[in-house]
Amino acid sequence: MPIENAAVVWSEEVSPYQRIARISVKPQLAWSEIRSSVVDDGMSFTPWHGLAAHRPLGGIMRVRKAAYEAAKKFRAERNGRVIQEPREMVPFGD
Repeated sequence: MPIENAAVVWSEEVSPYQRIARISVKPQLAWSEIRSSVVDDGMSFTPWHGLAAHRPLGGIMRVRKAAYEAAKKFRAERNGRVIQEPREMVPFGD
């Protein structure tokens, strides 16, 4: 399937949809002042944080990556914060 040409419709006969996983997440606290400060204002999340084999491909995704980086820089400057990349799960003291 052509990755660099987003105008080409991928044939489902040639490349059928395949479910590869199902993710189940237990209910969790969705918002708190502390969580908002730590996560919303101080962290960056993009599809490029994953394994190299799972990162987005193609020209459109390369442009999208630049947009994510610009948004991260804007947020940091606008909020007067250093944006940290998540490295591990840590409690927020909720």
